[in-house]
Amino acid sequence: MRRKRFRELGFSVGKLSPGKYNAITDVKGVIVGHKTLVNKEVCSGVTVILPNNGELSGCHFPSGIFTLNGTGEFTGSHWIEETGTLVSPIVFTGSHLLGLAHHHLSRATRDIEGLEPFSNGVVAETWDGWLSDIQKTTMNYEDLIEAITNAKSGEVKEGNVGGGTGMICFEFKGGIGTSSRIVECKCGTFTVGALVQSNFGRREDLKINEKPVGEFLNKNEVSLPWDTPENAGSLLVTVATDAPLLPSQCKRLSKRASLAMSQLGAIGEESSGDFFLTFSTGNQYTYDDENITTLNMFPSEQLDSIFEGVIEAVKESILNSMCMAETIQGNKQRKVHALPLDRLSEILK
Repeated sequence: MRRKRFRELGFSVGKLSPGKYNAITDVKGVIVGHKTLVNKEVCSGVTVILPNNGELSGCHFPSGIFTLNGTGEFTGSHWIEETGTLVSPIVFTGSHLLGLAHHHLSRATRDIEGLEPFSNGVVAETWDGWLSDIQKTTMNYEDLIEAITNAKSGEVKEGNVGGGTGMICFEFKGGIGTSSRIVECKCGTFTVGALVQSNFGRREDLKINEKPVGEFLNKNEVSLPWDTPENAGSLLVTVATDAPLLPSQCKRLSKRASLAMSQLGAIGEESSGDFFLTFSTGNQYTYDDENITTLNMFPSEQLDSIFEGVIEAVKESILNSMCMAETIQGNKQRKVHALPLDRLSEILK
């Protein structure tokens, strides 16, 4: 059975409708790029997310970050926490590539026209050391440049791609996933999009649409990647919206995004680094050190609709990351099986 997104299987998440591409790129101006690094010993890569079609020079975007469990690294988060602004591309990669990615990103912001020269870029990681030999995995400057310059709108590649290449979710193959929702409020209609790098969860805990999928698809039916997990993994989430939010409101969306993983059965294990970043394109403003900048403020009383959209989009993004991922064999001939879509459909029906 060819890989299909969760919605293509005939199922849905929640009650809100997705955007045209059911992706974070449904938020106008948001683009995504990947660079996948694969050989017999390496299953890794990098994924980048950029607002404003990559034209970030002088542009600030209200943003807010939330950490559910901090066993991981989200470089650049202190700047976001302090200023409430996003000024750089967002980079997702493997744990052992974080330092290289940050180094290359600092240089790239000075080399690529349209980016803001910045030394505190946003780079986040999840651990792909089960499938990838961390002693041999590396990333060249040109790899990051390729991901940034090839970033585009429209459909987004999912599963074993970019930063998600070596990731494992609920002990099935995980990786990159995305989804979106159209939210109607009294003050207007807005788009919420999410992109995840999924690398978390125990098989036995997986629940989809209230069905104990992990109990049905246990190790007797689909082999686990390991006998004893070497690492519980992590989750990275970026949420984008065109709703005009302030930084504090972006942080509130980031908090709600964490509910999606719990609704799928995850508990945020001790060794799981779970980070959630939200930015708003609806309050984009140009840097001005001489004049006061005026921003719009979304009415807090109407945020419940946005909250709902965020949770649904993140939840479906995680499911898409597993549905689109393929079985893979990596370092030391370790094999991680894809979620069997035919059996998943049988269970959910």
